[in-house]
Amino acid sequence: MQPIVGIICEYDPFHLGHARQFALIKAKLPNARILCVMSGCFTQRGSAALFPPAFRARAALRAGASMVLELPCAYALRDAENFALGGVSLLHQLGFVTHLSFGMEDDALPFATEVAALLENPSPIFTQALHTALATGKSFAAAQAQAVACAFADSSPSTAPQAPAASSIQDTVSAAMAKPNNILGICYLRALRRLGSTILPLPVKRIGDYHASSLAASGFPSASATRKAFLAGDTAAAEAACGYPLTGVPHHRPEALDTVLLHKLRSMSTKAIQALPDCSEGLENRIAALASRATTRASLLTSIKTRRYAHARLNRLLSHALLDMDEALLANHPQPHYARLLGFRKADEPCLAALRHSGIRIIAKAAHGDMRDPLYALDHRAYDLWALGAGLPAGLMMRQGVVIE
Repeated sequence: MQPIVGIICEYDPFHLGHARQFALIKAKLPNARILCVMSGCFTQRGSAALFPPAFRARAALRAGASMVLELPCAYALRDAENFALGGVSLLHQLGFVTHLSFGMEDDALPFATEVAALLENPSPIFTQALHTALATGKSFAAAQAQAVACAFADSSPSTAPQAPAASSIQDTVSAAMAKPNNILGICYLRALRRLGSTILPLPVKRIGDYHASSLAASGFPSASATRKAFLAGDTAAAEAACGYPLTGVPHHRPEALDTVLLHKLRSMSTKAIQALPDCSEGLENRIAALASRATTRASLLTSIKTRRYAHARLNRLLSHALLDMDEALLANHPQPHYARLLGFRKADEPCLAALRHSGIRIIAKAAHGDMRDPLYALDHRAYDLWALGAGLPAGLMMRQGVVIE
């Protein structure tokens, strides 16, 4: 059986680090085909994508991917656990994906697998430690990492990453759990376990800092540094990090929808804000009060930020408001039931042919989707808002054809 390797991605933009992952996959599985499940117009970090989905899909295809499917917005714009569950569920439902590749800062699959098992079946020690950490005002991510460290310290697992002799296992585990790609990798493993999937994990060790703000920080760029260079007008540096031209590509300015967002929040009742995903503990009152005084999204985020709430969580919450994504919508659709085909390579017809037997509906032409489906209507809103921020007319999703390379 020919390996079909799935990658859940954003590629905003696709850069040399992503190309390295493709190369490592091919080195391990020479005859593998790569299938990407990519975020559309909004991303897991809570912001609109800088570049349009079709452009990002074409870059992946030209780098060697066989096919790119779009992860619906309801899962792309979520916390790590639900982002991972949405992407893994989509790959699982396809029925022909054999492997899932993802980057991790540490080369420690056994450790990540053990953490995933603990989080899916929490021990009493973990649960108590989590409650204790949350009670001190820590963010959920920090509290979870501390609780895992406590549980592992009690059981002393042999799978923990290597640490200096002076470091305790709590410090070592906490450090590993604080790294963003490790966190997401563990969420992928949790999703595979939760779904009972036979897809095999195929992690690759990431080189470079995920949050690096400078393209000179390492031999491989970060997407955030590449975006920063592009937005600062250093197109040459951004293009060098990507390996292809960015000049002339339509793009969404980060501040473009600030006034739209603020008008939306000021028009919402406190009850409506409270109905947004992950809005709890009176956060709706804080947002409602501060939105009336803020003049930009950035200033609003700064004013509502506390130790308790991570920046990405708050940024996602604001985009949920912008897109009319409430908790009820997401609760009623815990996993995707369709995927849009963004592009494919003509040379990889077998991968395309396999879609005919997929266990999930594949939509190749946007007009064939059901606008009565709240998830599909959400995708359409996301495209129109992205287009507004890029200075383009509405109807982008309907105009965007399948990319063929």
